[in-house]
Amino acid sequence: MQKVFSKALIVLFLCGAVVSVSAQKKGSKPAVEKTPVSATSAYFSLSKKTVDFGNIMLGSSKTIELAFTNTGSKTLVLTNVYTTCGCTTVDWPKEPFMAGKSGVIKITYNPTEEGPFQKTITITTNAENKSEVVQIQGVVIQN
Repeated sequence: MQKVFSKALIVLFLCGAVVSVSAQKKGSKPAVEKTPVSATSAYFSLSKKTVDFGNIMLGSSKTIELAFTNTGSKTLVLTNVYTTCGCTTVDWPKEPFMAGKSGVIKITYNPTEEGPFQKTITITTNAENKSEVVQIQGVVIQN
């Protein structure tokens, strides 16, 4: 009698587990691969968001190139690039960049005083991520 009772409990346990798994599957949403928004628009990807100029001699200037890529599927256009001070100048490409193409933004710092500096450059585009902010930093040293 005990064997029959044990077998019945095992069968009930297994049936309950199957019903539970089946209920979970019915209640869960099917896995759907989402298409990223950037697959239908341009996307502006920077190589880095902080640019370290290191040491710069007072009275001289230093230029660094910042790489970017259009990682979206539509054409990317940089519409404006501006800085927080007159000591920083930026040369940026005006032509459109097709999907997968890369370019560079040339950033020049012209120090006016000795000591550490930190400035901001804002890049606006027609991309999904409309603007990106880049920090530049370094130390101006005396000759």
